Amino acid sequence: MRRIIAYVSCSESREIQVFSIDPQSGMPELIQRTGTPGLALPLKVRQDRRILYAGTRSENRLLALRIEPESGLLELAGSIPAPGGPTYVATDHAAHVLFCASYRDNLLAVFPLDAEGVPQTASQIETGLDKAHCALMDATNKWLLVPTLGADAIRSYRLQDGQHLIPAEPPATRVRTGSGPRHLVFSPDNRHVHCLNELDGSVDTFDFDPASGRLAMKQSISLLPPGFSDAAWAAELRAAPDGRFLYATERRSSTLTFFAVDRESGNLTLLGHTPTETQPRGMAVTACGCWLLAAGELSDHMAVYALDPETGWPSLCHRVPTGRAPICIETATL
Repeated sequence: MRRIIAYVSCSESREIQVFSIDPQSGMPELIQRTGTPGLALPLKVRQDRRILYAGTRSENRLLALRIEPESGLLELAGSIPAPGGPTYVATDHAAHVLFCASYRDNLLAVFPLDAEGVPQTASQIETGLDKAHCALMDATNKWLLVPTLGADAIRSYRLQDGQHLIPAEPPATRVRTGSGPRHLVFSPDNRHVHCLNELDGSVDTFDFDPASGRLAMKQSISLLPPGFSDAAWAAELRAAPDGRFLYATERRSSTLTFFAVDRESGNLTLLGHTPTETQPRGMAVTACGCWLLAAGELSDHMAVYALDPETGWPSLCHRVPTGRAPICIETATL
């Protein structure tokens, strides 16, 4: 049976923790703690599951950590300075370049990757992206979408020759004033995009045209729990591997919200909410679709939920301590 590994960045204890997840019970076991230079923040497992990329703040560096194929343990392969404090890291689908969005420095940087997957000096820096929070390629590997929370817009770029970004036409899609677009998910068929909005606690659904890269808004739905009256502070958005369900975290209410996704239209139907770890920021769904992991930035714990394969409903199974202030969770099935 294949191993499930979870990587958790713990900013205040300046480390990445590695957990082995029992595929039958979902029980996590801590198997490694790797120190980081600066506050450990965004993580991303490369598509071939050979490299984990990490961004650290205060020292502003990008790390490439080699994943041992049997155990999932990490070994540093290389690191490089980043031009801004990393908020989100991702690669294109061919793993030729790495993208790093910086919320605090309002920029997006592009880093070529060498044959070992280690980032080299930034080849392009796009500035003026007000509170850039994410950078995600579509399935054709042509279009990169970048939510800019401060501008209430999603910036669009075309990846030219697999290396260089050029603005799309139009270069940005405006959304509601004050919504605060933060994180994105593409549908498995690449025809829809879901965007979590941090500041009004909603998820927007767009039609996506892979030929032109254009977005067209079609639905907006609240992720806030009933009776919630505080200011929204939504954090993470993840989809089930088959795209039938969507999950979101909200930090001020410490809740997990889940939706059903209509495969044809992409529209969402609210299924429910459940309390989770205090101030949940990082969350991930395993590749098998069996388990959801959510970490509490203020509880210093990670919760593991079993996902009903028919309804998508999460049921709490385990709760384990992490390092201080867990921020991001990435999983890999080896």
